[in-house]
Amino acid sequence: MTEQKIEKFWRDATAEDVAGIVKTGKPIPARIRNASNEVWREDLIAGWSLPCFLPVAVWIDEGGVRWRQCQVYEPQQWWLDKPDPGEGYRLLEKFPAEGLQPGDEWFEPSPFEVGWKVSHNERQADILWYRRRVEPNSPEKLDSCVDHLEVGKEYKLPSGQSIFVTEKGFEVV
Repeated sequence: MTEQKIEKFWRDATAEDVAGIVKTGKPIPARIRNASNEVWREDLIAGWSLPCFLPVAVWIDEGGVRWRQCQVYEPQQWWLDKPDPGEGYRLLEKFPAEGLQPGDEWFEPSPFEVGWKVSHNERQADILWYRRRVEPNSPEKLDSCVDHLEVGKEYKLPSGQSIFVTEKGFEVV
């Protein structure tokens, strides 16, 4: 299965990328095309050239084909260093950013205060990770609170489903 790449982490290839190819002698993964209206094609870039018959530099793929546009994938370190959300939690999506809810927490990466802290923001900060408690939909958990509910009543759950409380437990409606 191929890795799903995030659009935000693609950047235009640079002279430093060419220097890396020369230094290692190995092509680098990239995406290439000749014009902005073309679809990107992923390939390996092996070099760069400034041909006398073209007014711009071109990128050369492993097969020797020349391309006018080249980008390399460079995910940011904050993305690569995802914290463990811990048991009973999940990390919130970043692309697009999932909306925050009361009780969501953000991860403080500072070496002086590492840990999860309750968020009071309305939306996610770009480079911070957030987590949300995962509530299990286990019948045992709901059975344990039936004595706090009235038998014969129907209760609407946040998920949109309802439960009907019986003398022996509940039924999902």
